[in-house]
Amino acid sequence: MKKCFLLIALAGVLLTSCKKCKDCEYKVDWQITDGLSAEDLAMNNAQYQLLYGMDYEEYLQQGLFTPSSAEYCGDDLDAIEATADVNITGLYRFYWECK
Repeated sequence: MKKCFLLIALAGVLLTSCKKCKDCEYKVDWQITDGLSAEDLAMNNAQYQLLYGMDYEEYLQQGLFTPSSAEYCGDDLDAIEATADVNITGLYRFYWECK
């Protein structure tokens, strides 16, 4: 009986299909500071340090967007990899990064 159970368990392991899985993270690339001069950026950083205790870009990263990360497989992974970036030139780009 034990041999039969062991054979069934072994067959189940061997016949299990391998799924393609990846760790994916939804990210944001803030482009708001791309066109700012060093002086403007320093002024923004000083204001945000006084108001929020962090620099301008840190505030955008932590205050407005929380990245999410998880493992995706099969159809879910295919859907994520087919998702187009959301890009507003000069402001931000939201995108998936899978490894």
